[in-house]
Amino acid sequence: MSVKFSVVVPIYKVEPYLKKCVDSILGQTYKDFELILVDDGSPDRCPEICDNYAARDERVRVIHKENGGLVSARNTGIAAATGEYICYVDGDDWVSTDLLETLVTEGLKNDNPDMVIYGFSKVFPDREETYLTELSEGLYNKAQLTQQVYPYMMYDNRKPFCTGLIFPVAWNKIYRREFLLQHYCTDLRIRMGEDNAFVYECIWFADTVSICNKALYFYNQMNVTSMVHSYDAGRFENNRYLTNYLEERLGGLDPVLDEQINAFKAYWLIMAVFHEVKSGRPTKVAAAHIKTKLKENKTLKGIHSGGLPLMAKGYLVLLKLRLYSLTLIATKIVNKKRDN
Repeated sequence: MSVKFSVVVPIYKVEPYLKKCVDSILGQTYKDFELILVDDGSPDRCPEICDNYAARDERVRVIHKENGGLVSARNTGIAAATGEYICYVDGDDWVSTDLLETLVTEGLKNDNPDMVIYGFSKVFPDREETYLTELSEGLYNKAQLTQQVYPYMMYDNRKPFCTGLIFPVAWNKIYRREFLLQHYCTDLRIRMGEDNAFVYECIWFADTVSICNKALYFYNQMNVTSMVHSYDAGRFENNRYLTNYLEERLGGLDPVLDEQINAFKAYWLIMAVFHEVKSGRPTKVAAAHIKTKLKENKTLKGIHSGGLPLMAKGYLVLLKLRLYSLTLIATKIVNKKRDN
């Protein structure tokens, strides 16, 4: 079976990791692919590194653009892609050298699925942790997706809140290009959780999804300068963009999905509170910030407590009663217990 892949790498301030990332892709045992390096206005040596690779390997294409964020960078790569399937690799991560070969021989062996989902490893300074899906390997048609995946896709009520059956990241999946062009994220304002914005949509509209339970991607947990480790004062605005986008694209399509979107909204609101605590800001300052942002973004509007676990219900009650300092104190206690 011969398939051409487009590997899209969005790049911004990942100079210490970029060569390892690119080398892992160019070293693939399967050779029919193009590598699209999207320099999102990176202020370090990343643009130069990209150009050096392009000069040495004709499979490498480099796009330099003004900084516009991850969604913008990925979309630029999608527009330039010519392969039958697209996969993403973040510029500070890397992949197994048999990623594409395994996808061809195992993930794509049946009926050209709209998507393939595969496993990954989180890489810490002292260890690796492997994550595979809980679904059996093989091809899932629409009926199987409806029965086995959709009821637990975003929020699996059999697990801790708000853990879903599908890990909502772009990079441990490949997408049929023509399919992705109909469902990629179009809201460039989303800068946190942008993968959620289109991954769930893709799965919902996919006719077939293939599961490959092999860890083929390495998720770097050592880049402490990445967005997931930085304080973001605009987290509440971002959450509004994200949840509104999901509702616009998926809301009203199915009652089960609507309940999951409601849980998703509650979860992201609670995580924004945790974000304030983890930032180390004084309780009084953080409480004032939460009060302002909840009012500005109407964050609590439309979130109902039905079907949510007790802890989530408690958070909603405290926030609706405007007990912001108490909410933060409770969060500090929960956070401390988790750390211990």
